[in-house]
This record gives sequence, C-alpha cells and structure tokens, in this order.
Amino acid sequence: MSYLPCELHCHTLHSDGAFSVEELQKAAVEDHLSLIALTDHNTMSGWDELDDSVVPAIRGIEWTTYFGHMLVLGAGDFVDWRDAVPANIDEKIKQIKACGGLVGVAHPYQMGSPICTGGRWEFNVRNWSNVDYIEIWHEDMNKISSENVKSVALWTSLLDKGCRLAASYGRDWHRPESKGHYGCTYIDIEGAPTPQNALRGIRMGKTVVSTGAKFFFRVHRHGNTYTIGDTVKRGNYTFSFFTDLHSREKDAGEESVVYKTIKVVSNGGKVVLETRYNEKHVMLRMEKAHWYRAELWGTVDGEAVPLAITSPIYCE
Repeated sequence: MSYLPCELHCHTLHSDGAFSVEELQKAAVEDHLSLIALTDHNTMSGWDELDDSVVPAIRGIEWTTYFGHMLVLGAGDFVDWRDAVPANIDEKIKQIKACGGLVGVAHPYQMGSPICTGGRWEFNVRNWSNVDYIEIWHEDMNKISSENVKSVALWTSLLDKGCRLAASYGRDWHRPESKGHYGCTYIDIEGAPTPQNALRGIRMGKTVVSTGAKFFFRVHRHGNTYTIGDTVKRGNYTFSFFTDLHSREKDAGEESVVYKTIKVVSNGGKVVLETRYNEKHVMLRMEKAHWYRAELWGTVDGEAVPLAITSPIYCE
C-alpha cells in the first residue's frame, strides 16, 4: 500500500496554460508530486514532449465542450469530442472505455455561461457506472466554495444510487501560483508510480483528496483487511486510520491549520462516527448496501473545512 501524491488536471502552452511541457514537469518535481496527468484542452499535441524520467505522466485530454468538461486519461485511441452532446455522451464514454481510457467529470459546478461557457457539467449521463471518478474539489483546497460543496453532494448522491466512483482533486494547473493553497490526489499505486499503475489505482477507486496530509483508512474483520475501494460483507469491523500530517510540508502555507476530527460518512452524507484526528482504531458496524468514507476535518484560519476526503469502502 503506497498512497502517492498526484495531480490529475494540468495544462500547458498547447492549450491555455503558461507552462511548457518541460516547465510543468519540473514544477511537479519541485512540488514533490509523484505523478501528473497532462490534460490540455482538446489536444494531445503535448504528449510527445513528455519525459517520464522527470516525473511519470498519464497521457490525457480535457474534453472541452459547451456542455461540460470531461477528463479522459490513458485512452489508447482517439475518440472525437467535437460531436459530443448531452444525448450521446453515454455512447462517447463507451467508446473511451473500449480504448482502455478512464473518464472523470471535471469541476461539475464551475461557473458556466457567460463567464465560462461549458464549464458547468450539463451532459445527460444515464449510465454513471462507466464514469470512473469525479473532481469533487477544484482549485484552492483551503476554502469552502459553493462549487465544491455541490460537487461533493453530487458524488454522494451517485454513491447512494450504487455508483462506484472515485474522488479526485483538481488543481487545474495552468501556471505557477504565488497565492492559494493547492492540494493533491493521493493514489494507492501498487508497484512503481507508472501511468499504468496509477490508472489501475484510480479504476479500483483507491484515491484520497487532500490538502497535503496523507490520510487513509482500512477495516479489519476475522483476520482480513480491506482498503479503500474494496467491498465487504456487513458486520462489525475495526476501522484503522492512518494520518501523516507532515507528509507534504511543501504544501504548508501561511494559514493557521488546526486538525480536529475524523468523520466516517455513509449513505446520504450522514456522519455515523466522529472521533479525534489522531485516533488509530475504532469499532463500527457496516450495514448492507452502504458505503463508508473517511474525512479529516479541521480549521483553516478559524474556518471549519475538510482537509482530506477518501473514496469509499463498499458494503454489499
């Protein structure tokens, strides 16, 4: 088990970013990221400039349409986005999946027209089981915004319907920033941090959205251990929390951050358990047809915010 910090939403001069591809990869190294995804708007032209010896990079693209932005990672063939409309998006997603690609919803509640035409998700997805992840937190990680609150609520509602979608963070990285606090997506990558292994981790739902702290949980029963993304049977389990508050000191800003509690959240967004941020083990009964995620909460400059949110463990 190796949760590594990654950034899955990056842009360069090949679309609307200020970075060259080389500058982006060097910036990722300076930010202590283990892996990135290059997701320029509607173009793959930067792929040939990527150097995985600098930092491993998933080849991706951000479908940028009038009806929303969709992140496509690791597709082995070209799928045309130009005729994507709400009525045919399920067929388009099927084509991406047939090419081995992963599909993620980018900033579903970003401000739309007329400020950012197409930035808000308006595609009519009927089969959410073909979507792999949702960007539940976008841009500045240490501020509560209505955009991100709505994105978490959308994800929660889809989990309630039985969809199994991982959560991701999106820095939407276009240029060097001097202000703001940006997080990362931790991915449980088995083996070396290669694009293929990272894609497998996302596909299996083994992700954590975080301001920087490494945070995840496992559950134990009858000598068996289960991790984020796994499926268990109902019963009483020991929850074990792993919290490393200093794993990304590089991210530390000038804000006053105070870690306070861990919340276990289940169906409907209900908090079924709350304990101290440094708690190691608690007992909890997991119920049939429920999902369970862990959230690390605290305050930033006195404002209560989630500092990390895991993808769920599922109970069949």
